[in-house]
Amino acid sequence: MRISIDEIVAGMIVDEDIYSDQGNMIVGRGFSISNVIIFKNLMKKQGIDKVKILYLQEPKAVKADEPKAKENPIDKVIEKEIDDFKKEFESAVNKIQEQIFSESSDTQTLRAILNETLNLKKGRHINVFQLMQKVKSQENETFAHCYSVSLSAYAIGKWIGLDDETLTDLTISAILSDIGKASVPQSIIMKKGKLSEEEYTQTKKHVFHSLDMLSSYELEDTIKDGILYHHERVDGSGYPNGLKGDEIPLFSKIIAIADVFVALTSARPYREKLTPFDAIIIMEREFMDKLDIRILTEFFKRVGNSYIGNPVRLTDEREGEIIFMTSKTLSKPVIKIFDTNEMIDLSSVEYKALSIKEFI
Repeated sequence: MRISIDEIVAGMIVDEDIYSDQGNMIVGRGFSISNVIIFKNLMKKQGIDKVKILYLQEPKAVKADEPKAKENPIDKVIEKEIDDFKKEFESAVNKIQEQIFSESSDTQTLRAILNETLNLKKGRHINVFQLMQKVKSQENETFAHCYSVSLSAYAIGKWIGLDDETLTDLTISAILSDIGKASVPQSIIMKKGKLSEEEYTQTKKHVFHSLDMLSSYELEDTIKDGILYHHERVDGSGYPNGLKGDEIPLFSKIIAIADVFVALTSARPYREKLTPFDAIIIMEREFMDKLDIRILTEFFKRVGNSYIGNPVRLTDEREGEIIFMTSKTLSKPVIKIFDTNEMIDLSSVEYKALSIKEFI
C-alpha cells in the first residue's frame, strides 16, 4: 500500500527500496520505522511524498507517558523469511551436490536445479546479501560457497544491466565456479595456516577439475569460460593463464568480485567471518588494481546500501540498525541505537574508535 509521508506512524515497515536522485539507496525494503520525524524529514529532503508500506498489523500510536519497549527490527514476517531462506539455501546446496556426483546426470536436470537459485531472489522483503549473513557455516563448505557466490553474482549482473537470459547463464557459471575444489584434498581446503607452494599449486588446479566434472553437460562456452577464468586478475597476477584487462571474460570478472566478497564474509578454518564493511575495506585496499574497476565501483556503490535496515552490534556492545550509507565512507554507516534512538555516524570524528562488531 502506498501512502503519503504525512500518514506515516511508528511501527510501519517500508515495502520498497527508496533511492535518491543520484541512484543511492536511502532506505531499504524491510526498514522498520521507529523515529517518524527523522524518516519524514529524510523523505521530504529527497522530494519523496509517498512510500509503499507493508502493514503487518494496525499501527498503534504510543502515548507520551507509555514506556518504550526495546525495538526489534525483525518482524515475525521477516523472521519467517530468514528461516525459509536458510532451509532453501541448505536444500539447494544438497541438490546441486547430489546432481554433480550423480551417475545419471544430465544438462536439463542441472539447469532446472540451478534455476531454482533465481527463485530465492523473488518476493523478499530483505535482500539476499542480508539473508546470507544469517546463514551459518555449512557442513559442505565448497558447495555452500558456490551457492553464495551465485546469489552475489546475480545481484552484480543485475546492477550492471545484464538481460534475464545472460543473468541466468551468469548464475549457472557462478554456482559451478568452484565445484572442482571437491577434488582438492580436504586437508588443503581446511588448512588453518598458509598453504605451501605445492599446496597452492594443487588448489589452483580446481578450475580444471570443475570443467572435468562438468564434461558430460552441454554448457555454453560463456559459462565454461566464467568457470575457468574467475581467478584471473586484471593486472595479470591471476591464474590459470595470467590474463589481463579485457582478455578476461565478463562472467569471470563478475564472479571474481562475488567470490572475493563471499570468501571474506564467510567463516574460514583460519579466521572468523568478517563483516561486509570490513570486507569492503579490504577490497578497497587490496583489490582495486586486481578486479575490474568499473564493475567493482558499481558493486561498492550498491552493496553497502543492501545492508540498510540490518541490525548490528557495535564494538561497545550497543545494538542498532543501519539506516544510512554515504558513498564516500561505505564502511562507516549511520546507526540508530535501539534503546535510545540515538543516531551515530560512524564516519564522524566523535565515533572514530567505534565500529560494527558483527551483524545480528
